[in-house]
Amino acid sequence: MELGRRRFLALGAGTGLAVAAGGTLTGCGSDAPKLRSGGTLVVALPEYPALLNPAQGVSEEARWIADAVVEPLYRYREDTTLEPVLAAADPQISPDGLVWTVRLRQGVVYANGAPFTAESVAACLRRVSARETAAEWAPYLAGRITAATAVDPATVRIELPRPYGILRQFLACLPIPHESSLAEPQTLVGTGPFQAEAVTPGRSVRLVRNARYRGPKAPLDALEFRVAATPAARIAELKAQRVGIDPRLAADQLKPLQKLKDMQAHAVSAPLDLVTAFNMRRAPFDDIAVRRALAAATPRKLVRDQDFKAFAVLGQGPIGPATEGWDPTYTPYPEAVDADRVRVLLGESGGTGPVDFTVLLRVGDALLKPAETMAKQWGQFGLRAKVEEVPPDVWRRRRGAGEFDLAMSLRRPAYAVGRTAYDVLAPAASDHPDNTGYRNPEIDRLLAEAWSVGEATRRAKLCALANEILVRDAVMVPPVYPRFLTGQARSVESIDEKQMALGRLELAGLHRRS
Repeated sequence: MELGRRRFLALGAGTGLAVAAGGTLTGCGSDAPKLRSGGTLVVALPEYPALLNPAQGVSEEARWIADAVVEPLYRYREDTTLEPVLAAADPQISPDGLVWTVRLRQGVVYANGAPFTAESVAACLRRVSARETAAEWAPYLAGRITAATAVDPATVRIELPRPYGILRQFLACLPIPHESSLAEPQTLVGTGPFQAEAVTPGRSVRLVRNARYRGPKAPLDALEFRVAATPAARIAELKAQRVGIDPRLAADQLKPLQKLKDMQAHAVSAPLDLVTAFNMRRAPFDDIAVRRALAAATPRKLVRDQDFKAFAVLGQGPIGPATEGWDPTYTPYPEAVDADRVRVLLGESGGTGPVDFTVLLRVGDALLKPAETMAKQWGQFGLRAKVEEVPPDVWRRRRGAGEFDLAMSLRRPAYAVGRTAYDVLAPAASDHPDNTGYRNPEIDRLLAEAWSVGEATRRAKLCALANEILVRDAVMVPPVYPRFLTGQARSVESIDEKQMALGRLELAGLHRRS
């Protein structure tokens, strides 16, 4: 009988697409597809991660690779609750919320033969919470942990300076590498079903089965991740079946791929955010009426249908459909632009002439066409936008220095924050380093409470309320929420779309299909 993927993963097995001959697993029924074990899965990478080690980097590309190697304390179930992986049970939290105690699984070893202990966890937590070593975890964990200590080999004690209820979600997103590898950006040493065999920075990573893994043997012999930077190059490799999965399709590639009998495509709403940031420290966006007019003049339906080929949801505020606090009934903006409303809002600004500003984009986000679509619509109302696309390092410098009017970017935060709204809402707080001039004590209070509570329903209500206030004040106005688009060969067992909806790409339980 076939070992189901969810049970396989719960037991801790590996990721893969088999493309070479091997053993066969069959379903219970005679008509069930046959699944083959063995072989190598090749996955196309849109870019090579600058920080491969998951204790340093949180990018999708890094985690597609690392998740088969380095495991976290907890993981998301398909119903969005959490279950233990390296932890033995849910954390025990003191009444004041300042001390968390986590019991760990026994008998777990790293691929290098070292035992997994509480000191492994404590060392990782100390690194990601120290500002000088937190790397890409800094926005989420730096300064959030006062101390992390090993009480005994199977117990870690975490002390916080103030309650941080969403720490539980971060513990489900933070893999625990061996402490000897924490400072190495391109090193992977974990307790998962695979281990790194060959790492060629900038080009490829090859993983092979971890013989020391505690669970069932991974279905595949190996996983190989290769960089093919352009969408055209990746889709060509997929169609030729030189790769089995392309985890990041362009919107105009998905429908053509669906028409090919030997290909399969997925379009799933996930924590994928088109982030808009107004510079409210200078004109024209220091004026709330101008921001509201721009929000009302945004052609959401046109951007969705024309630029994202309908593989997006109309934007209604910073929180999207796969993020905690999403309310599908909340629709402050209609599909079609209400021209009269835009003119009224512009009139409230008191301006008598055109409004000129620049939209700053980051190369690699593929937002040039949507930005041009919006600029054309805005221009009909005298909102004259110049679209400027710059390299990522220039974008970061100008964004950080406040040298922009409207900065747009794509954010894929699920591997850092899970389903929480932390990534999209936190910059609205007046003390956040990415705040762009917005000041609202009510938002500060709501967000502080949202991040402190551990109860998901309460946190979602707080986030939904903050979302509505930010829409009212036109602080964050994404035109759409893009979907997570992935392509694969039909010779591969289908990717789990429920995990995709959590922002994850679970390769670990896949087999080759006859």
